[in-house]
Amino acid sequence: MAVLAIMDHRLSRRDAWLLCCMAIGLHILPLVLADLAYIDDVWRSQLAGQLQDPGDSWTGQGRVLVDVLYSGLGFDKATPNIYPLPLLLAMVVAAKALSDLAFHYFEAPTGTALLVVLPLWYNPFFLQNLSYQYDGAAMALALAASVMAITQGARHRWGTGLAMVLVAAAASLYQISVNVFAGLCCIEVIRQVAAHAPLRQVVRQLARRLVQLLGGGLLYLLTGYRLIDVPRTALLPLDHAWPETLARRLLLAFEHVGLLVTTGTAWLFLILAGLAGATLVLRSWQVLRSARPVISRVALLALLWCSLVALMLLVPGISLLFDYYNQGARLLMGVGPAMVLVLLLAHERLAGLHGRLAWFTVIPLVFMLSFSYAYGRLLVAQKEMERVMTSSIAQAIQANPAVYDAKRFYILGHDSRQVWLPAGSGSFQAMPALRYVFAIAYQVLPEMMPRVGMTTFGSHPPLQKAQVLASSPQPQVDGKFFAIHRVGDVGYVLMKPIIDAEAFHK
Repeated sequence: MAVLAIMDHRLSRRDAWLLCCMAIGLHILPLVLADLAYIDDVWRSQLAGQLQDPGDSWTGQGRVLVDVLYSGLGFDKATPNIYPLPLLLAMVVAAKALSDLAFHYFEAPTGTALLVVLPLWYNPFFLQNLSYQYDGAAMALALAASVMAITQGARHRWGTGLAMVLVAAAASLYQISVNVFAGLCCIEVIRQVAAHAPLRQVVRQLARRLVQLLGGGLLYLLTGYRLIDVPRTALLPLDHAWPETLARRLLLAFEHVGLLVTTGTAWLFLILAGLAGATLVLRSWQVLRSARPVISRVALLALLWCSLVALMLLVPGISLLFDYYNQGARLLMGVGPAMVLVLLLAHERLAGLHGRLAWFTVIPLVFMLSFSYAYGRLLVAQKEMERVMTSSIAQAIQANPAVYDAKRFYILGHDSRQVWLPAGSGSFQAMPALRYVFAIAYQVLPEMMPRVGMTTFGSHPPLQKAQVLASSPQPQVDGKFFAIHRVGDVGYVLMKPIIDAEAFHK
């Protein structure tokens, strides 16, 4: 009852912070319990930061503050895996950022105000970011820095300079997080117009936020960006195919977002879209009917709807402009601000009808929370699959005299073209977005083998699969998922294509 009383009355900043910590902790609990080394975590944990290729470092990717973060937490240049400590620390910082954003949006925030800002973290696609035991904490801090740039940039006398520093820091942790700041800037303009602010004030707000964004970007270009040495920063060529390529990428991004809409959730998204749309139409009508000059009314409407369009473009955001287009869910951090706007508008419409109706906004949060727990179960299933695969390979090598004395082993063909996880087939069918966010398209990696005592596995095989088969046509071990061939003193584990159906039929 005490919690309900707090949630129904104006929150103090401390109460809001604690409630955000609880909400975020509840959201990341399934990931922490799963404790799965996700993709890059496998080799980062194995090497503990003692990288042989400088291109694998965070600094070489322009994310210099990630190296600073883990050097500080590890008390050394090496970065041993200390998960989930970094994520828990980042959770506290992010909770503070979100609670401050609630106070920025509402003069007297109650529990429903927190529901409006939580989608920045609860964003289903952000789960892929949080899945990384190393990078997850850095991406969470980047999100927090982007949000703080909005709130601190409006509260202090030197807010513009502080916001620039925070934007640069966010980019130095994870460049895509700048989409979050830009998206929240669009919401700032929409809020100003909706609050009947004069055109001069709206333009001043827009100019201030643009200065913060561009200044932060310039500061990052002069610092972290100069350290990038990976070949993935080339921009998309400005040729005749540029508009078509952008349109195709944007459509693909929205198709991925559309995976959240199923027969079970369509009603929820329709209601939210209807409420948000009705609020926007009402505000636009109020601007048109106001006593302002015609030019001011037209300009305000243009700013309102252009900001809305910009917010939609920021769903994939700056990733659209790179020559190499990564379709990963972790790049869709821009979905968070879009969800915040929808809930902000829906909250306004519902609260205008009756204060208690604003609690309807808890339903989309419950859906996102359910999505997180379903995702956590998939991580557990994947962990079990990896354990079985690595143990099977180790046992096959140890039980066969023809291969166990090989001096070196390599795994070939360990990547598959699609996710294959029979234990998750039902979940994938019920929530199609889970497969896209999950995105693990392998059953075993060579870096996993030391976990079962096999320390002679390497990552850079001297021969390709065709060369191995030409030198050793008959395998020494032939199993369901792999075959082991030997060429001289080197053993090759050739993963077989998976042709079995994923779905389980009882």
